[in-house]
Amino acid sequence: MRSTTAEINLANLIHNYNQMKNTAQGSEIMPVIKADAYGHGSLEVSRAFRKIGVNLLGVAFADEAVRLRQSGDTGEIFVLIPNTEHDIDLYCAYNLQASAEDFEVLKLLSFEAVKRNMKVKTHLFINTGMNRDGIDADNALEFRKKCEGLSGVEIIGIMTHLASSELEDRTFANIQLDRFNKVLNQMSANGFSFKYVHAFNSGGVLNFYNESYNIARCGISMYGYMDYPSMSAKLGLKPVMTIKSKIININKIDVGDNVGYSLKYISDNKRSVAVVPFGYGDGYHRILSGRAECLIRGKRYRIIGTICMDQCLIDIDNENFEIGEEVVFLGEQGGDTITAYELSEVMGTIPYEITTAIKERVPRVYHY
Repeated sequence: MRSTTAEINLANLIHNYNQMKNTAQGSEIMPVIKADAYGHGSLEVSRAFRKIGVNLLGVAFADEAVRLRQSGDTGEIFVLIPNTEHDIDLYCAYNLQASAEDFEVLKLLSFEAVKRNMKVKTHLFINTGMNRDGIDADNALEFRKKCEGLSGVEIIGIMTHLASSELEDRTFANIQLDRFNKVLNQMSANGFSFKYVHAFNSGGVLNFYNESYNIARCGISMYGYMDYPSMSAKLGLKPVMTIKSKIININKIDVGDNVGYSLKYISDNKRSVAVVPFGYGDGYHRILSGRAECLIRGKRYRIIGTICMDQCLIDIDNENFEIGEEVVFLGEQGGDTITAYELSEVMGTIPYEITTAIKERVPRVYHY
């Protein structure tokens, strides 16, 4: 195994699930494990959730669900992004729950299901203002009525997605929820009911409540993060991923010496530079060059020079470190912690991008 690893704390994963479940006030939690469980490894993460009795898991695409099925998963799997005519056979062959926005595609799905003597469980995706996926809210009732003629699908859910659930200003989120609730009332008045009604993501669970919604799609919160650190703190979430590596070489440099590619760093003093096998080919973004820090023996040291595809260079300030010394790029060591929030702030992005960027070539090591 490589000296660079991503340690995945499954006990923290389950802790986060329980924190969100308690916050959701009775709603079921659908952990979202798309994008390889936000970089944490969907197979092991899904197994951890199934062990504690999680019924329904969410993925983005059918092929992500197929990977779970081929690993032996037999539980319920919901594909969040509406299906297309190109993956209809997968929904039937692997017993996947579909998200519907296009009636013509839904007809094809029904036709294929009838051929296989089955029904595909389906959720209606209502567009209430995100304007990315879904059936226009004004057309939702008519869409549902048309579904009555599709004998190969079973409409079990109805959903929408909030564009701004994490913001303190809840004006637009409330507009979306009002639109969604109007659709729900129309459906009820016309005799249509649903096993699953869902609108809330992680931010929605924290900031909103509606007793008629009975399941929440929680993604980033499962892995210990939210959009803002204050939200994580309020929920008591714990980061699940720690990225560690080891020093493989130490170079002594003098005043005026170059460090790394493109002459981006010329030393202004005598110093020691540690070489660590972790680079942008692993998902440690090049933009962090000269801006990020790591932990060695619980103390912070700066990344210098240009981050390479396979390695990075650390100013260890003439410390007497040894080859094989542990280096932490994400996580806790000696009482200090580098979080995805910190790295995302340096990069001008969000914590989601930090963990999902970690490539498969970084071995995941799982423990409770």
